[in-house]
Formats: sequence, structure tokens, C-alpha cells
Amino acid sequence: MTNMDYNEFEALLNDYLPEDGNTGSKVVGTIANKERNFVYLDVPGQITSVRVRAEEVANYNVGDEIEVMLVGETPEGEFIIGSRRKIEMEQGWEKLKEAFDKKETITGKVIREVKGGYIVDVFSHQVFLPKSLSETKKGENIIGKIVSVLVKEIKEDKKNKKVTVSRKDITMMEADKEFSELKEGDVIEGTVTEILPFGIVVEIGKLRGFIHISEISWKKAEKIEGFNIGDKLQVKVIGLEPEKKNVKLSLKSLVRNPWDIAAETITVDSVIDGKITKILQYGVLVEVMNGVEGLIHISDFTWNRKKINVNEFAKVGDIVKVKVLEFKPESRKLKLGMKQLSVDPWTKAEENYKVGTKLTGKVAEIKPYGVFVEIEEGIDVFIHQSDFTWVGNKKFEKNDTVEFEIIELDLEEKKIKGSIKALEKSPWEKAMEEYKVGTIVEKPIKSILEFGMFVKLEEGIDGFIPTQLASKDFIKNLKDKFQVGDVVRGKIVEIDQDKERIKISIKGLELDEEKRETKELIEKYGVSSTEE
Repeated sequence: MTNMDYNEFEALLNDYLPEDGNTGSKVVGTIANKERNFVYLDVPGQITSVRVRAEEVANYNVGDEIEVMLVGETPEGEFIIGSRRKIEMEQGWEKLKEAFDKKETITGKVIREVKGGYIVDVFSHQVFLPKSLSETKKGENIIGKIVSVLVKEIKEDKKNKKVTVSRKDITMMEADKEFSELKEGDVIEGTVTEILPFGIVVEIGKLRGFIHISEISWKKAEKIEGFNIGDKLQVKVIGLEPEKKNVKLSLKSLVRNPWDIAAETITVDSVIDGKITKILQYGVLVEVMNGVEGLIHISDFTWNRKKINVNEFAKVGDIVKVKVLEFKPESRKLKLGMKQLSVDPWTKAEENYKVGTKLTGKVAEIKPYGVFVEIEEGIDVFIHQSDFTWVGNKKFEKNDTVEFEIIELDLEEKKIKGSIKALEKSPWEKAMEEYKVGTIVEKPIKSILEFGMFVKLEEGIDGFIPTQLASKDFIKNLKDKFQVGDVVRGKIVEIDQDKERIKISIKGLELDEEKRETKELIEKYGVSSTEE
């Protein structure tokens, strides 16, 4: 029955009022007889039985005394009509008002669903429970159920009586009470209701708490795993926000901080075992005990200053031995190293790798501009491509064995440069052993220019013949007399050590040969041709 139904019921009762003025009076009678549809009461002072509808007194038996309100009589005047419900409605209305004033919780039966909510029978009154205040979940059916409600609003005038009730207000009151009883540090049980990317929602009584991802474990987690909706969890209250009724919870606070445990056993310079858990661009994370991870920076894998690929040194799951370089448990900082387990080879580099030292190593890395050759663990020597050979090109493959000579040692920057060609004499040095000023050479022309010609003396060594020294005769254009590839004879007339240049003269050799011929004639005939 809606509020309108209640008003119609009132009007219906008034239509039955007798004209003797007893309508609305209350009497007490004894149930004398119960039939299917009606119950009859003997009421002192009434000449006829008082008839009441059976459903109004279904909970009473023959012989029980009950109070009813006289509301009319049958058309024939055979019976007076009484109403137990009228009494109950009046009493119920007072109870509703009292419950509203005292904010007391009452119960009622949900009769049916209507637009926007439900009709609930409370104290013989049909009241309205809005869906927004019903605390029903999607798909939940509460029709026919007994529910606890709080009277939220009462409106009464001569024509209408409207009552609105709420289940949500009870939940809020209970939540307020539960919240007021909570204290930081309390350990309580909750049920997982939602799993989010950044945390877990937990139901604790009428309250909702939240476990942030950072409070699940002492070990840093990037995603939430191992939890399911409905799981029961023991959690610790670590924060309360009264204005929003927010409850911050923690799982990790229930166990001792592993960094505090680590502080009891781990010290700087100690050597420990760990498991690689993650590979980063700048190093790897190593778990040394449950919940405690340290970092091996890329620079602490090897004494070599050359940039390395972390994946060549480690993979996830590897068990490694590391040295503790820095440990600050209060800020959860643990710096580890692998290279520190061995002696820094650079401490003896000045003694072992002096400039001029000849060494052998294997090609460890090939670059477009040269190669890195490993001479011992942690030390590579760089050989630029210009130091491969004096003449021509040379190519290497990884792991090739290379002999070289150290040409530069930088202890501050921890860099060593080597040279392969330094192991042998340069073409110039070889040339200086063979060629001197006055040496006569017979070599092919390599190129012809306007100002002279170059001839190939040795591989990597050229001689230069200026135009004015190309012949004893005047030559305007060298190409009129010479071609590339022609073999010419001349004598070395100048060697410039600083500029590594050799000058050759064909003209000088021709003049020398002319003088020699003249001398031979004089020696043979006693006089020169001019004397004759």
C-alpha cells in the first residue's frame, strides 16, 4: 500500500462510520469465534458482536482480548464493524515518529518494487525506500525480505502521511561507529572486493579500506599479483582520514622491515650472494634477501672503461657474488659491485703497460674507426685503423689474435692506445736505409702534373721530379715527352727528413753522363774534340 493507498483506506473507514457517534471509539473485546473471512468479538456494552476482518487479527486466537476501533456497521445492522489495523496504524504512526525523533533503527518487510525504489511495510504503514538508499547490489532481489531501516523523513498534513526510510543511513551510522573505534596500528580482517592497478580495495565491516601497491610488500612491485576477489586478509591500519572516512591499510607492516633485518648482517665491503631480478639500461637489480634489492651499476661490472652491454654479463635468474659498496637501510639504498671482487688491473698499468711495450691480445670489439683488443680482464687497448698498417688496408674479425705496441698510456682516463704498424719499420725508415743523395734510381712514373712528376720508389714512398729537372733540354709540357708508366732514370739530389720528401733529377743524371762521356773521350784520344 502506497501513501495514497493509506489515505484511501482512511476514507474507506470513514464511509463505514455509524450515525450513533461511536465511530472512532476504541473498545476492548474477547475473540468469541474465528471464521475464514471474519473474526467476532464480544465487547461489553455492545448489543451485537463486533466483526473484524480475519487477516487483521491472524496472530490472535479465540479467548484473546484485543483492542479495536469501531469504524461502522453492516448494512443490515447485524454487526458492528471493528478494525484492529486502525489501532495498529495509529500506534505504528506514533512509533514511526518516535523512531524518527530518536534516530532508532526499525525493521520492515519489503512488499514490492515501484518506480525509483521499494514499498516496505513498517508498523502497519507502507513506507517508501528509495533505491539510492536501499544498499542493494546489481541483480539483488529483496522483495519479501525483512530489512532494517532508519526513518529519514516524515511529512504529515490533513490529507497525506508520507514516510521515507533508508538502509544506507544505517550503514553510514554503523560505518561512523566502526570508524570512531579504529586506531592506527589496529590489525583487523578484511575481504578483498576490488583489485586495481595501483592497489586493493578491502571491505572491513561497513567500511572500505585501501591497500596501496607500495604497502603490499617491502619488495617494490610494478603490478599486483597473487590476490583474488573474496580473499580474507589480515591488514594493519596505517592511516585514518575522518572527513572522508578513508582507511589506509598495509600488508607489509605486519612483517618486520627486511631492510632492518639486512642491517643486522650486511655491512659495507662484505661479499654476499644475490639473484638478478631485473635488467635495466644502466645496470641490474639483485635481490640479496627477500624484500631487499641492490643495484649493480653498469660501471661496476668491469674495470674496463669501455661502454658495455649489460646482457653480456648477466641475465634474470642468475646467482651472482657481489661486494657491498654502499648500504643505507634507512633510505633503502644498496649499491653493489662485481668488479670490486678482483684487483683493479689499472693499479699496475703504469708498470705493465709502458709506452713501447709489445703485447698480444684478442679482438674484443670492432668499430668503424678501429678495434678494441683485450689484454687482460678489465683492460682493452684501442688500435685506430690508421695504426693497422703503414700501407694499404687491413680487416679484423672478433677473437683475432693481434700483436701490437703500446703508443699511448693515459692512467687518469684509464685508456691505452696501441699500434700494429709500430712493430715494423715505416716505409720511410726503410727508404732511408736504401736511398741517399746521389743514388741513381730507375723507377716508373706514377703521375704527371704541370709542375713535375712523381715516381714510385717503394710501396708508400714516392720521389718527385720537378719540371725543370726532368730533362737537360727545355720541355714546355711534360706530357709531350713522358707518359704514366714510363720508367725513367734519375739521381736523388735532395732528401728532406722532416717532410719525408725525396727530390730526383733526370737532368742532373743526363749532365753527369754527358760529362762522363767527355772524360772518356779525352782519356782515349788525349784531346777533346775542341782541341782538334
